[in-house]
Parts: sequence; structure tokens; C-alpha cells
Amino acid sequence: MLYLGADFCPYCAAVRWPLILALSRFGTFSGLRTTRSGIANGAGQHEPYPATPTWTFYRSRYTSRYLTFTPVELQTNIPDPQTGGYTGLQTLTAAQQDLMTRYDPAGSIPFIDIGNAYVQLSSLAPYGPQDLQNLTWSQIAAALHHPSSAVAKRIGGSANYLTAAICKLTGDQPATACTPTVRALESRLG
Repeated sequence: MLYLGADFCPYCAAVRWPLILALSRFGTFSGLRTTRSGIANGAGQHEPYPATPTWTFYRSRYTSRYLTFTPVELQTNIPDPQTGGYTGLQTLTAAQQDLMTRYDPAGSIPFIDIGNAYVQLSSLAPYGPQDLQNLTWSQIAAALHHPSSAVAKRIGGSANYLTAAICKLTGDQPATACTPTVRALESRLG
């Protein structure tokens, strides 16, 4: 599984929450750190949904016996006045660039490739950074413990679709992740 994003990107900020939730059903993360999406780039242009609370995959590790997860954070959320954008962080390998070019020639982020069988471009509509505005990490995390909350429904629903795609590729393993609810969603995947 490949994730391409950037710390400044509010859509990446939103996607990381359900992505972390889904992947945590198959393995464990270490080294995740909180951050916020950008406010204004190096040219002074303001970002939509500024300072969206999120996590960064930069320097994190993921361990799973079911899948490999490779995250690439291309830029920070620190403006770079020399380029007018954001400070560079990681670069794509030739193979990663080939995947992005094949599935998304426009090069938009966030980009998620699940085993070359499923690709997600941009945000998980109808959930997006607008759902996290004016919330803290603690408020979002607390909401996730209340399944009837609007935030939990949106993040959890998005995580379930990601989980369903992963389950299709793992042969519905492990059973703790590939629940009957998730397996029912597998038939809705294109």
C-alpha cells in the first residue's frame, strides 16, 4: 500500500485519520506525530481549511504481517519563500512516480494505491477537512470513541471502505479487521 501526501495539504490531513484507523486494524504504527495542515504557502496564498489537525507519516513506522505500507510526505507545512510553496521533505522513487503517473497523471494528493487494485485520489468524499475545522486532536480522538458522533461516522465510514479494499487483497484476513460489516462493503468497491 502506498500513500503520497504532504503535511501542508488539508485533504491529506483529513485522509490520514481514516487511513490510520484502517491500517491499525491490520498492524501497528510507531512514531506518528501530530501536526497541522498549512496556513499559507511561501507566496502568502492562504490554504483552504487552514491548520487542520492531523498526523504526519514522516519518520513513522508501520508493522503488519498482512501488508506493507509505504508513506511518502512530499513537503512540510513550513512555507518556502524561495519556491513560493512549502519546504520539501521526501522525494518519490522512480517506481512510486510511475504508479502516480499511471493512476493519476495530474499528480494530485492525497494519493493512495492499495495493491494496484484500488486507488483513491484526493479526499474521501463526503468526508473532508471541513469536518475537522475548529477541532483539536483530543476532540477528534474523543469523538472517535462515540460511534454516533458525526466525526466518528465520517472517519469510521471512510476507514471501513479502506479496510474493505485491504480485506479484498488479504483474503479477508485477519477476521478481526474483516468483519461482516466490512465484508458487506467489499461488494460496493469498483
